[in-house]
Amino acid sequence: MNSNSLRGLLLLPALLLAPASVEAHELKVFVSQLVADVGDSATVYLSWGHRVPVDELVDAASLERYDLLAPSGSSTALEAEGRSMQPNAVRFDTAGVHQVLARRRSGVYTIAHDADGNRLFLRGPKTEAGSDVRIDHGMRSRQTAKAITVVGEPSNKPLTPAGLPIEIVPLDAPSNWTSGAPVRFRVLVDGQPLTRATLLARDLGFAPANAWCYATSTDDDGVATVVPNRSGTWILKVNAKELADEKVRDEYDYESLTTTLVLEVRP
Repeated sequence: MNSNSLRGLLLLPALLLAPASVEAHELKVFVSQLVADVGDSATVYLSWGHRVPVDELVDAASLERYDLLAPSGSSTALEAEGRSMQPNAVRFDTAGVHQVLARRRSGVYTIAHDADGNRLFLRGPKTEAGSDVRIDHGMRSRQTAKAITVVGEPSNKPLTPAGLPIEIVPLDAPSNWTSGAPVRFRVLVDGQPLTRATLLARDLGFAPANAWCYATSTDDDGVATVVPNRSGTWILKVNAKELADEKVRDEYDYESLTTTLVLEVRP
């Protein structure tokens, strides 16, 4: 798909990309400064749900990983406690790309119907749903989130994967993240490209707060291109569903894979 056809996607009506078509909430990481100088401090926080920048609070018990990855590759654990936005104050002591990474604990749930036909959301595998319900399907959810802060002059070098089981990786260097310029992203699942998946994007100021203004798809190499139409904070999301391995089909039928990325687009 060429850049002209991609630009046309910016005009898709918000209702076409509304969260009613999205099966699950998503985790997002936000940083108060996505473009910073060496020595700057910022606040990191998490959001759970559909609306941006804040929707529902995040339960610390749901998090498997929450840390700051420095350009050197060193990782600093961030604090998480109770139900909150899990705010942390961080300081950027070195130039380069700093990434905040978050990962939810994977969970299994079952969609079923009761005797009256009411749709039920049951936590746990199909084997624990009980005999008094009609099972529709079971799902294992895997979710990650990432935010990127560029400290100092934006690099001309592309980024490498941060090591999340599901992640969106910019293929173009931070110096190319500018308004009106195409930016390529690769979506990885367990290090392998996720092909033919829908990638959604929106800038933070887009309204309504629970919709997306841009949609495209990954190709056979897991690559999708986004052409941001304005500068500012941009949020990207991928939610894909794949058949589970036959060995676990008695417990769940599908894998739900969700990941988000937050970064800054320069003028």
